[in-house]
Amino acid sequence: MDLADLLAHAAEKGYSSNFSCEGDQLRCADTGDCFDIDEARVVDSRSVDQGTDPGDDATLYLIETKSGRRGFIVVGDSFHADPRNALFIDRLIKRS
Repeated sequence: MDLADLLAHAAEKGYSSNFSCEGDQLRCADTGDCFDIDEARVVDSRSVDQGTDPGDDATLYLIETKSGRRGFIVVGDSFHADPRNALFIDRLIKRS
């Protein structure tokens, strides 16, 4: 299963909002809404490893907010990961 398959499967389950990290908050690209770390939780995560190019390795995190918004954030492999996203996700996982 590749990242496109994981995203399609997530969307089928209602996890369609694209989240990103903005400072100490999670931002929904679809609405512009921002959520503090205590307003969100990681529900599931799936990693992809295509085996040929480390740049293709990533982890998809499914996230739910207290307001009911459901979406995802994609974090690249450790070499290519945005350190802000990785740090935020680490903090979010520890809270979940």
